[in-house]
Amino acid sequence: MPFGTFELTGDAIPQYAPPYPTGDCDFTGSTILVVTYRTTAHSVAPFVPSMLELEDEPLITVRLLRHSMTSFGPYNEYTHGVDVRYRGEKYEYFLSLILDNESPVLAGREQYGFPKKFGTVEFNPSEPCGTRVMRGHVEHPPHQKILQMNYSPVRKQAVPDVGMTVETRCMNLRVLPSPIAGQPPSVRELMPLALKITAKEIWEGEGSVSFPEPSEVDPMHRIEIMRYESAHFLREANLWLGPTGDVYSV
Repeated sequence: MPFGTFELTGDAIPQYAPPYPTGDCDFTGSTILVVTYRTTAHSVAPFVPSMLELEDEPLITVRLLRHSMTSFGPYNEYTHGVDVRYRGEKYEYFLSLILDNESPVLAGREQYGFPKKFGTVEFNPSEPCGTRVMRGHVEHPPHQKILQMNYSPVRKQAVPDVGMTVETRCMNLRVLPSPIAGQPPSVRELMPLALKITAKEIWEGEGSVSFPEPSEVDPMHRIEIMRYESAHFLREANLWLGPTGDVYSV
């Protein structure tokens, strides 16, 4: 009786046609809208693992991203995160991500523990809308607008010709449930990541986040908005994302 012929590798399944490349992730020509706000520890704590520390008024960061090209091809993306501390170090812990490309959904979940889902992200700020207010929104499921972001530019920041770079550390909870009922997860770990963003054009402005059609499937509306901290619009941005080399079993 014959056997299969391909040798096992470290690629994702199906290994004869991996759905994404492994390794670090690169993004070029990205346009990014970022709005931050303060919330209460009480309202965000149910979304955060018990070993992560929160401030009394944690900082929430919401982004809409339009990627012209990436390691997975072009796509639009929404991210929702909260600042936390683990072992004395500060991280942005990701609460929710929705995007419209299958490959980075699979790669983000399987490799790095990003809580990614496939959905609709409408964000095309280059299209005139008849007003200074730029808008983008997220649908999940289709036609249910669970989040909307509005932004009005105020002033352009001075940026060097090579661009301005911001480096942050991120944290995800990566879990692979056991297929055996009653058994502990096959994998359960905190996954730290490094994120570097370099933008050649940055605008300060005024922004807001709203939840037109709230959903308990994506319950970010339950995180209270106390006050807004900042709003920025980035153009001609390049991003790099990769592991720090540390993994913490929990």
